[in-house]
Amino acid sequence: MKEDGSDPRANLEYVRDMIEQLKVVSGVEKGAILLYFLDMAKLETEAWIARLDQAAEGPPA
Repeated sequence: MKEDGSDPRANLEYVRDMIEQLKVVSGVEKGAILLYFLDMAKLETEAWIARLDQAAEGPPA
């Protein structure tokens, strides 16, 4: 991850990976609401990554 934050995709990938680590270190049981919220945050991050990828590809021909 760049320190100056100039690579949004790399930053989002970092956030996605850290969310997964938070799930591990939280130690909460499967089915806990915290895991649900972390999963939702991860899905939202992945959606942002997908939007960045689509924008980089340009409009459909």
